[in-house]
Amino acid sequence: MYPLVESIKAKDGQFFLLDYHQDRMERTFQAVYQHACPWSIKTMLPSIPLDGLYKVRLLYNATDYHFEVHPYQSKKIPRLKLVEIGEYRYPHKWTDRSFINAAYAQREDCDDVLMLRKGLLTDSSYANIVLDTGEAWITPVIPLFEGVQRAFLLDNNIIQTTTIHTVELASFKGFQLINAMNPFDPKRFVSVKGIVK
Repeated sequence: MYPLVESIKAKDGQFFLLDYHQDRMERTFQAVYQHACPWSIKTMLPSIPLDGLYKVRLLYNATDYHFEVHPYQSKKIPRLKLVEIGEYRYPHKWTDRSFINAAYAQREDCDDVLMLRKGLLTDSSYANIVLDTGEAWITPVIPLFEGVQRAFLLDNNIIQTTTIHTVELASFKGFQLINAMNPFDPKRFVSVKGIVK
């Protein structure tokens, strides 16, 4: 019924990155439905508790939408399994994640996967990746999915983009996974030794 979704962070009664979610939803409407988005997220948000961290899921189709509000707790992801995904593309935030779930199922004893397209880094199963060079934080120039947190960090010159091949991983000091629910934090650092073939 709802093939598309936006996952919005809400903490202590405040919503985050709404302009970025709105922009992405508008671009999705144009690409998928070939017409302008009829809604403004800021005017349709649901009531949320005034304390705690929540994931607010805006599920939608061309004519209707629905909200879900779930308590959220970030997970530690210290180990990523490299998984090749070929030419698979995920340009819009679909609720159908069957391909991504199949890739995730290949994680073996790791916490998540780091998906590769012809040996180039893209994303984990649920987040963009940023890597520490020791002087800057960088992220793949062509991710599997362009997340709102990634867009915010790029707009504010906190991270930079480049092409990253698996053979280059040893040159990085560490990594962290970012998405709408998990913002960038230089202290949230995991060794690249946790990324395994």
